[in-house]
Amino acid sequence: MPHDLSLDWRKLYDLIRNLAFPRPWQDKLIQNRTKLKNAVELVCSVNRFFPPTAAREVLEELLPQIQFNSMDWQLLIVQLINLFVPTTRAPKGFVLDDKDKPEKWLPTIFSLWSFNLRMSGYDAYFMNLVTCLAMEQKGAFRFTNQQIRFAFASGLHFFNLPVTRGSASLPRSVATSLTDTSHFYQLPQGGSLPLSEERAHTFARFIVYTMYDEEAGGTLELFEQLVQMIEPFYHPSNNGGWSSILSRFLRNLAKELLERVRAEAEPDCEVAEHMRLTRRMRRRFVVSTRTLAMLLLFSKGEDSVTMSHSTLKHLAEVEPDLIFGPLLDTLYTAIDSVTETHRMISAMRALAKLASTLSNFAHYPEGAQHVAPLLVLTLPGIDVNDPTKAWFALTFICNLCLNGVVLRELAASGDMPMVSSKDSDVASQPEEDNVVDNVPNPDMEYVEWVTRASTAQFESWIDQYLRRVFVLVDNMSSSIDSNDTNSSSFTSSDFGLQMMVAHTTEVVLLQCSKRYYPMVTRLITNFATSISSLSAVDGMCRIVYAFASALPEQALPALVPICCERIAEEVSNGVGTQASLSKRTQSHSETTLIWYMSILSTLADCQCGQLLVTYKDAIRSTIELVLDKCLSRHVYTIASSTLYNMVGCLTRVYPERGRSVSADVWADPEFQENHFRYWGQYAQVEQDDFAIKWHIAGQSEIDCALEIMRGVISPLVTSLESMLQSKNETATGTTNVDNVRMHRLLVALRYSIRCFGALIPPLSNPIADEELVSTIVEDGDSRNMPPRYLLDRQVEAGYLFSEGTPEYKELADMRRDIGRVTAQALVFMTESNEDDVENIKALILLAQCYMCNFGIDRTMYSNYRRAWSFGLDSFTLDSKKTAMPRYFATRRVMFVQASRMLHNARFGHASSLENEIASRMAHFCLSQYSEVRDYAVSALDDITALLPVLKYPLIPRFLAELSASESSDPERMTGALRVLDTQSMRRTCLRDWRFFPQLVLALCRAQHEDKPQVKKLVRSTAVAQVVHVTAPHPVEELEPRVQDLVEQLSGQQCDNVALLRLKEKCQEQYLFASAENSQLIDALVDILRDAGTTWRFAAIAGYYLDQLSSVKTPLAPRIVATLADNLTSDLVLFRESAAIYLTQLLSRIKHRSKPSTELYMAERPRSDRDYADLCERAISGNQDAQQAPFLDSPSAGWLAWPHTTHVFPQPSPGTSVAYESIDPEYQGAYDAVRVAIFSAEKWERIARLFSLECTRSPEEDSFGVPRAALQEQLFSLFGVSLLEQAWPSIEKLAMDFERIGAQRAAAEMIAGLVRGSKHWGKDALARMWGLLIPLLTLVFSRLRPDTLRFWQVCLQYSIARRDPRRYLPLIELVVCTNAFDPQAEAPFAEASKLELLRVLLSCWDWRIASTIVASRPRLMDALAHPYKQVRDIAGIVMYMLFSSEYSISYRCVSTAIDDFARYGSTGRDFSHWGGTQRTQGLIRDMTANVDAWKEEHIPSNEGTSNYIRGSKTLLTFFLASFGYCSRRLAIEHIPTILPIFSVLQEQHDDEDVSRLANVIMQFFSQVLYTAEISEGVANKILALLDESSAMWHVIHKTLPLLCTLTFSNRFTLSREVRMRIMDTTAAFLEHEQIEVRQSASSSLTSLIKCASHKVMADINSKFSAKLSTRLPRVRYGKPPKNPAAYSKLVLTRHAGVLGLSCLVLAFPYTIPEWMPEVLVLLANCIDDPNPIQSTVQRTFAEFRRTHMDTWHEDRKKFTSNQLEILTDMLVSPCYYA
Repeated sequence: MPHDLSLDWRKLYDLIRNLAFPRPWQDKLIQNRTKLKNAVELVCSVNRFFPPTAAREVLEELLPQIQFNSMDWQLLIVQLINLFVPTTRAPKGFVLDDKDKPEKWLPTIFSLWSFNLRMSGYDAYFMNLVTCLAMEQKGAFRFTNQQIRFAFASGLHFFNLPVTRGSASLPRSVATSLTDTSHFYQLPQGGSLPLSEERAHTFARFIVYTMYDEEAGGTLELFEQLVQMIEPFYHPSNNGGWSSILSRFLRNLAKELLERVRAEAEPDCEVAEHMRLTRRMRRRFVVSTRTLAMLLLFSKGEDSVTMSHSTLKHLAEVEPDLIFGPLLDTLYTAIDSVTETHRMISAMRALAKLASTLSNFAHYPEGAQHVAPLLVLTLPGIDVNDPTKAWFALTFICNLCLNGVVLRELAASGDMPMVSSKDSDVASQPEEDNVVDNVPNPDMEYVEWVTRASTAQFESWIDQYLRRVFVLVDNMSSSIDSNDTNSSSFTSSDFGLQMMVAHTTEVVLLQCSKRYYPMVTRLITNFATSISSLSAVDGMCRIVYAFASALPEQALPALVPICCERIAEEVSNGVGTQASLSKRTQSHSETTLIWYMSILSTLADCQCGQLLVTYKDAIRSTIELVLDKCLSRHVYTIASSTLYNMVGCLTRVYPERGRSVSADVWADPEFQENHFRYWGQYAQVEQDDFAIKWHIAGQSEIDCALEIMRGVISPLVTSLESMLQSKNETATGTTNVDNVRMHRLLVALRYSIRCFGALIPPLSNPIADEELVSTIVEDGDSRNMPPRYLLDRQVEAGYLFSEGTPEYKELADMRRDIGRVTAQALVFMTESNEDDVENIKALILLAQCYMCNFGIDRTMYSNYRRAWSFGLDSFTLDSKKTAMPRYFATRRVMFVQASRMLHNARFGHASSLENEIASRMAHFCLSQYSEVRDYAVSALDDITALLPVLKYPLIPRFLAELSASESSDPERMTGALRVLDTQSMRRTCLRDWRFFPQLVLALCRAQHEDKPQVKKLVRSTAVAQVVHVTAPHPVEELEPRVQDLVEQLSGQQCDNVALLRLKEKCQEQYLFASAENSQLIDALVDILRDAGTTWRFAAIAGYYLDQLSSVKTPLAPRIVATLADNLTSDLVLFRESAAIYLTQLLSRIKHRSKPSTELYMAERPRSDRDYADLCERAISGNQDAQQAPFLDSPSAGWLAWPHTTHVFPQPSPGTSVAYESIDPEYQGAYDAVRVAIFSAEKWERIARLFSLECTRSPEEDSFGVPRAALQEQLFSLFGVSLLEQAWPSIEKLAMDFERIGAQRAAAEMIAGLVRGSKHWGKDALARMWGLLIPLLTLVFSRLRPDTLRFWQVCLQYSIARRDPRRYLPLIELVVCTNAFDPQAEAPFAEASKLELLRVLLSCWDWRIASTIVASRPRLMDALAHPYKQVRDIAGIVMYMLFSSEYSISYRCVSTAIDDFARYGSTGRDFSHWGGTQRTQGLIRDMTANVDAWKEEHIPSNEGTSNYIRGSKTLLTFFLASFGYCSRRLAIEHIPTILPIFSVLQEQHDDEDVSRLANVIMQFFSQVLYTAEISEGVANKILALLDESSAMWHVIHKTLPLLCTLTFSNRFTLSREVRMRIMDTTAAFLEHEQIEVRQSASSSLTSLIKCASHKVMADINSKFSAKLSTRLPRVRYGKPPKNPAAYSKLVLTRHAGVLGLSCLVLAFPYTIPEWMPEVLVLLANCIDDPNPIQSTVQRTFAEFRRTHMDTWHEDRKKFTSNQLEILTDMLVSPCYYA
């Protein structure tokens, strides 16, 4: 943490708080979401700059906002805690007070964590916070073992592993009991901040950074236990929804380990020595992680396999010997496999990923000896029939060569040295201790000898590699394949494979020895000259390019003469002289000509300029011959590209030969004789031995290039001019040959233009500072802003000629001539030949090239960027360091060179010629031909992006095409819309107020065109823009401190004069934009008011209007009047949009007005518990409670009281209006709305239309929050006077009980009315309640199943986040007047009462609980209610009511923090709570009633008894805890009533009872318990098993749950309890009931998976001993002599067989050292009677199934005698094939 920088967290907190919780009058979230995302990212980045003392301040701010009884809005609070609590280590010299140290406030975090264990999202954010603390404290703070166990227990549940037999789902009535009011407000999407919750990464990082030592119970030991538990889920056959997170978790473990190891190896590491990882700790960690990665290697999922490769690579960087030993054994076998293709491909991918690490001699010397054998072994992978396998085989070869492997044979002197036996004494140690404790020390003499000897295979390997590549290329498709004329045969996979073949071949040839050059030349030359197939052209050219780039001295002499000779021969025979503009060659006679022309063009581009000069005459004559004689499009196009390639190769600046080392090192004899020692070593660019050799054109190359350009380009210009002149003079039509000749000239000139890029820079167009400022302000397009705005000069890019030289003038004139003739051709095509589509397209490309290509264009630049980084991921090790081979470095400098040229290209001169060309291009954008439009739009996009000044005259032209007129043409509109939607035009039109209003109005008025394509483009253009539209914002004053900071950072003084000039210019622009905005808003309002506007375009106008109406812009009365009128429009969309927009505008009027009751700050209550029963005392008539100010925050005081809080005073008597005064600026809008809505007829029409809003079926109709929000704003602003106008319509709707829509509309209006009365006076409120209560009384008595949901949401919307004392009449109605009567005969009516009561509880929770309790609801009387719907809701309401009584209410946050710390390092455990004494008594009464009814219960099929009904209610009561967020009450009481639930599981009288009991037992077993109560829960279950010894059904059902409980709480249960669980489970293997034994066997298998090796040994010994006594022989058909003893012995032996079977089945994919003997023991029991025999058979069948894939390796762990014994048990053809 920098010592000189400290940031105030509170300002950022206020910013995010305002963005995350916007007020209705603020800008919409669509405008704020990008700001919110950026603000969150900013806080994440600068959290390390918050002062260390800020942690306590953040908690004091946020803890009072926590109310975990309900999850409503709480995720946002947890996210804010995660964001703002500083976790960085205090800087040196900074002394923290004890209260600010992490040890003091971290228990608070764990206390909050315990509230909601295993709740979605919460665990992830708390884990992220403690992880950041562990990582950024850098050893200054150490977590306790209890805290680590807590985190591990939570992290285990991140994986969602399937540890139960079946899935359990909650009943619908319970699963929907969560309350969420975030959709009532403008909260971020999902009610949470855009903050990542990558659980796998967070948990992995916590594990890595909390490894402090190897002590028992520490992170390392817990991690090893975790690996043992989750290992089975990594096996390829065990694939599921958990696989993705497990694989990511594994990858992140290895990645974070490598980063920590490297960070601690840095000399400036701040971590104390004793807190760093030791070598042994690293090796233990790697061994454990390796186990999982090796299992994942052959997974079914593609992503999982990729993750395993990354994991192995990162681990190999830490401890290579631990990885490559077992990995190479596996890979050799997999690659050699013929039948298992997926294993071979995965092995190839693994080799490709790990090639750089394997061949790094300094890091892993033993890997060098595997390079040659692996190259030979992977060679068959280059298979034309399997592109995937070929890709990864080539990638492996390529990565080896890029890593520095030199293909040169080395002599191995003498005989093979003897292998050193330094570590032979460790063989007797256990295997794990062997690999961990014994760091290998390789015998370098032996390693080097074997490596040298293996290089003898290189020569034959190169020969075989090239032959396989030739076969692959010959069978791949080409982009110019003529054999498929109906469909494209050139697939992307073929193209990618061709590129990979060429890339790999190039690096192979670069790295091969000079000795192999003749062989390579012979092979490639023979292949290039022996066949000529269009299908192989592309692949062959790439091979030739690789050959010529790597070995130009061999390639050019071998191929250039042959190509020139064969081309001349073909042309002399008339090949290619037939005129054709077809893109596909129709004549096979051109195959040979195209073949050799393509090879020659490739050779001309091989980056060997000086060597190319020798063949200049031959190549030039060939080009001239083809361009003069040939009329085939393919042929002359290739000849033109050859011209460009040759001139570019002669003149460009580029690095030569990207070998792994510099030329000097390559030529060093010591390197050549010991090159393997240099494998994997990368020279840095700044080092002297990096030595990139640049190609700089010599004089001979320059002369050659100029000679070619003078001899070829100038005649082309002259020929085109003559052709255009003759066509203008003769008005006759053109022939096909004439068209082809013109096309040939245009194509040749297009390639000629590109030749100038490296010769001369663009004509500079310098601008003055004043112009620069003006341009910046006028354009404002930062994305397309040319670099000159940031760096107003060209940079050095290696041009051959500069301004002022004769050559520069000659070349500039030549290029200008091409531009001039291009403009002439554009004029000709525009005026006389618009139907010549092919030539127009060629001309557009020529114009685009002339305007945009100065040695580079945007497409070429993107290709360079992709090319240099292709394959770099194989060398990426961590987020901070990437090892870059020299080959990539050379490609990167080429990319840098391209960047420089693109920078200079943006300085092009925009003269009249360029303006003329751009204008003609705009004409073709409006062409009638779609092909021409496509080409022109793309070209114009490139041109205007490079030269932005050209787009400003064109935009009005395109906008004019959108306006309605008699000459409107849909094709021209299509072209105009496509241009305006391009990247360069869109942002200019969006931000430049000279064009933006015209575009918006054109889009909104484009309804005159009915063509679907035009409508779609209008809609897409509008949608793409409207999300980015913002109203003009005034220029803010620059604060002096900001200016001082800028000057300090830049080291320069600000130019105040220039700053003032810029400010004046910005202010001028703002005034202009504001005026235009006002006019645009008026025009949009006119469009909305126009009766002829269709709904679609009215919607577009409404969207724009909403975005342009900012808080800072004046509110025009016409806008609100129009929206008010549209509330009664006949179109649904108009009404909906008007409701939304008018709501926002009304809220702005309110914001600028003065309410009668204003918010103020109040101190905390005198008593912490005062507020819990304040509503109860207010209802009972307590004056103090009734007069106390309103506290609307539902969380204030639940956990802790803040120092001060916002409250509202009680309304004053006699106040008749909600707002005393309206802001004069908004008075006109206020009056306009008042005039529009103060009419009974208006409200009648609103009520009628709003009740018809739903266009779906009645069942899908839902409460409309936007409509309710509109009513809220109206009644809030206009008060009781509006109520008098609206009440008749509201009452009429509410009394219409037959129509669903009427009930919904009434609920919406009443919800808005009640919520909008917040600032009303007492008289107005009395009037409102006087009207509402009688009406609601009647409505609530007439509710139906299809209307209940509307009134539930009505209540929820009305009272959410408001003080309950505001609604005392409503509470009296729901709680008292409309009280639940369990004796009533109307079940739905009574259930409806409870549903309404449930809404009050969900919204007000702890603030209403005492009020409901005081009303003495008769909920307990519904325990055995005859109707299910009443019982279900009664059970839920009872649980919510009992849970709502829970509140903590610390006096202040400091007291809370200190108290949490008093409970220990994990704080106070809030995961369980027994309830109040009354609650505990009621729960006892419920269970007592059920027990009593059980005694009276008589099993019967007729009807249900009180016992069955009461049991269902009791089950529903506890099931509510899993749907309702507060589980603490159930967690406390369920263990005590487990006997009841266990019996109910076997209740067969009613299937619902047994099903509900099974569900609750499964959920109960999966709960994550804290250490404080987990052992108590386990002991309760064990006691239940002891008490149920006679009830085998109970034991049978409970044992799996005990197993699940143990797995879920593995890290919170003590070792003693876990052993008791295992012993108890093992004891049931001897139970008399076979079902119990089977259940115990399955449970014990799962428990053994989590057990230690010592426990497994004890189990082995215990159950092996049970088999020591053999059964006496019994004759067939004869009873045993002592049946009782015999049966007991059979039971004992069966228990022993089951116990040993559990051991075998616990390891389905491995063979521990003890397993062979166990299998032999089991095999000896095969002749025992059933059930022993059947158990043995099932065990061996399962063993065979799970070990089938790896049996060839697993059988090596058995002795020959053991295999002989097991043969009969494991007989299967696949084992002995």
